[in-house]
Amino acid sequence: MKQCRKCGVFVDDDLANCPLCGAYAHDETNSTIYEYPEVNIKTKRKLFLKISLFISIFTMALVLAINLAVNHTVSWSIHVIFGFALIWLCVSRPIIKRFCVRKHLTWDFLGVIALLFYINIWTSKLANPWAFTLGMPIVVLVWQTVLEILTLSHKGGRGNYEISLTKIFALSAICIGVSFLWTKTCTWGWYVCTARGFVDVLALSFFAKDSYLGELKRRLHI
Repeated sequence: MKQCRKCGVFVDDDLANCPLCGAYAHDETNSTIYEYPEVNIKTKRKLFLKISLFISIFTMALVLAINLAVNHTVSWSIHVIFGFALIWLCVSRPIIKRFCVRKHLTWDFLGVIALLFYINIWTSKLANPWAFTLGMPIVVLVWQTVLEILTLSHKGGRGNYEISLTKIFALSAICIGVSFLWTKTCTWGWYVCTARGFVDVLALSFFAKDSYLGELKRRLHI
């Protein structure tokens, strides 16, 4: 009889791997088993991110110093700093935590919204808030479409995508109130986003009632 090197159960001699855990099985008398250290991919990834962060901070500081020394203002260096910050917003967080398509897309869409507001601020100083009234609703509509496709394409683990669609519906409804407080009116974009979000929630409540409502109760601790 051979013994599993991982879980310790005894395995038939004609089996090379443990039927319980799948590890390599060896003879009890064999003491020449070498354990090879596992390659820690997370450690290498964190080291790469730390080096990239240091290079980014050094570059931003250098650009800011050059701008202040030459122009005595931050006229153009602020664009470089924002570009680095936007890249880290869209790329670093999903990779540091754990690569997840849903989270990666979330931060990418948030980065696009931030870029629209940044351009709006530098073009019209928000006197004409087109980033909020036009640009952001278009991004939200695309975001909803992507989440709907991912929800339908996943046979299991749809709960996170369903909750994301619910959050976007709530965000669209909140933005209608913000529109009336900010611009005293509301454009068609937010009405379309809210109506589409309501249809998504209604469809989930009807076609995936048990899983969707169960996930909502779990998230709301009901």
